[in-house]
Amino acid sequence: MQILRNTFVVTGGLGGAGKSIATSLIDQGAYVVILDLIEQKAGEEATKQLSENKAVYVRTDITNEESVKNAMKVASAAFEKRLTGLIHCAGVSMSQPWTNRLGETIDRVKRMTDINFMGTYITSAFFADAVNERFEPEKMAKGELFTTKEERGIIINFSSIAGAQPSSRILGYAPGKAAVTAFSRALADFLGTSGIRVNTISPSVINSAMMGARLPYFIADLSKSASFPARPIEPEEISGAVNYLITNGMMNGHDLQIDGGWRVFTDRSVDREDPRILTPSLE
Repeated sequence: MQILRNTFVVTGGLGGAGKSIATSLIDQGAYVVILDLIEQKAGEEATKQLSENKAVYVRTDITNEESVKNAMKVASAAFEKRLTGLIHCAGVSMSQPWTNRLGETIDRVKRMTDINFMGTYITSAFFADAVNERFEPEKMAKGELFTTKEERGIIINFSSIAGAQPSSRILGYAPGKAAVTAFSRALADFLGTSGIRVNTISPSVINSAMMGARLPYFIADLSKSASFPARPIEPEEISGAVNYLITNGMMNGHDLQIDGGWRVFTDRSVDREDPRILTPSLE
């Protein structure tokens, strides 16, 4: 799949990783439709700073089916109707103080699951429908099955290294990201007949605003537990991985872990403090 002259949807496209990905795609001659929760006028102004004529903004709630469906209609009609790719970066990491009562975590985990997993499902589903309707409008309208050997689209969903190696502090976030990886692998099989590849990227700690006050804790943990380099990922390193997954047509159903050899684990050594004290919060 080439990047030049194709249109890509980037969710969370005004955040750290998403903005870097959108910028990289534009620099390579792509068109970008940015989906985010920022108010429409402010989002349009921020998008103009990326490009005056190669990017548009659509305020979108990824948990709302009508909102996502409308965004994909805009993306389908934009830029010579060359909708080709989805890079789904949008997500949240919600934390709370440690508690012995698991019942107190349920509402927060439900919200994370709604955004991180169901948001991925909804966004991927309507993007795939939009691509299929672009190439097979009559068969889609009639509900007929079809098969193609032509590469028609690419989906890259963001999971997390935490989904593969959950530790004690990520009770809700990690299982949700594991679900994203499993869903994307199943979706790669489901959409194979449509010529749409599906992969995931599982980063460790990205140096972005999403980390907030927790970043110093993670930097300290990376310095002890990562292989090399023992530091957070810069957003530009994520965009390079996205470019690779787009352009290498054999990458399908794959989870690309970008972690510097970091292994998420809980240190329960007797001479150490309780890990719940060492970690900043429960996610």
